[in-house]
Amino acid sequence: MRLFVLLLALIVAAPLAAQPVLSDSARVALVTIEPGQDVYARWGHTAIRVQDPATGFDRLYNYGTFQFDQFFVFRFAYGQLDYLLSVADPYDAYYAYAQYEGRSIIEQTLRLTPGEARDLVAFLEWNARPENRTYRYDFLFDNCSTRPRDAVERVLGRKLRYPSPTLDATFRDLIDPFVAATPALDTGLDLLLGLPVDRRATARQATFLPDSLRTLFDAALVETAAGPASLVVRTDTVFWNGPGTARRAFPLHALLIAGLAAVGIALSWRGRDRLPGRLLRLSDALLFGVLGVAGLLMAFLWFVSLHHVTGPNLNVLWAWPTHLVAAFALARRTLPRWLPPYLRATALVTALTCLAWPLLPQLLPPALWPLAALAAVRAGSRSRPNHQNAPTLHEARSAR
Repeated sequence: MRLFVLLLALIVAAPLAAQPVLSDSARVALVTIEPGQDVYARWGHTAIRVQDPATGFDRLYNYGTFQFDQFFVFRFAYGQLDYLLSVADPYDAYYAYAQYEGRSIIEQTLRLTPGEARDLVAFLEWNARPENRTYRYDFLFDNCSTRPRDAVERVLGRKLRYPSPTLDATFRDLIDPFVAATPALDTGLDLLLGLPVDRRATARQATFLPDSLRTLFDAALVETAAGPASLVVRTDTVFWNGPGTARRAFPLHALLIAGLAAVGIALSWRGRDRLPGRLLRLSDALLFGVLGVAGLLMAFLWFVSLHHVTGPNLNVLWAWPTHLVAAFALARRTLPRWLPPYLRATALVTALTCLAWPLLPQLLPPALWPLAALAAVRAGSRSRPNHQNAPTLHEARSAR
């Protein structure tokens, strides 16, 4: 966070001069900054650098600027987060990325004519004006990587040709490698991102990831007077500290969930609960409370937020928002009349979901399957007629 505060201070302070006049030797480069450690930096970053050695003009155009002090978490969850295009000195920005975060920086010089370079700069300068620079951020379709892509496409038009658009990967497949080092975050994304991210992405759609944009530009062609030529003239590594994506870490959280679920199912074996009554009620209330909160969050992202990729979400088949109400009822010694039928329906639907888990069109988080199985078992156990308002086995023995 401190890095971005520093960058923001540098960027906002950078003055926007009058429309620059570029010489024919001006160079335009797509800049890829490899992933960092912070959550918002996990997928990398893209910018555009325009450098003219003849005039001394050298600017970095960055569509990834945002401010933490504007209710960042809530606005991001609601899908109403505004980003802006800012202009900075490349050396200041590179120093911050390389020295403070150790992130690799790669420049791809693009094959643009002097006129196309001037058109691109004119557009970027216009876009960087205070009245034009803000845009509504969308992680998959409108971000710091897609905006530079669109700017280059705007200038080149039909002269730009991409390779075959087919891509054997879904949006979820593209996202996962960048969170492999944090399995809990990977599980959280699989829980909250819905069915839309399980559709296959084209090569152009994949460019919401900076590394994918760099790869696509490497393979792209542009029409010239001499015929088709590579869009990228040369690639320079400004700073290298590895690709940024780390190895997949051991999913400790998955092991913990599986262990707790196994204990809970074992204690429910053959329908005989082997915990003291109060502890049993509290543990069931906690389980269904957690599922209910998860369900409410998914419902908010699906029905209330402005996000396009959080619904439909098939995880609501096993994490119902109404489980939060059931949790309070389960904590009571005497169950209300409506709860046993509710628990029977929960047990049936959740058990069927567990059986269909790998067959559904949406990838459900594997680490949470044991939690869903435990919910099915506990719902079935608490819905039994002889269990609804009767003491547990432990309570019955204590009363003797």
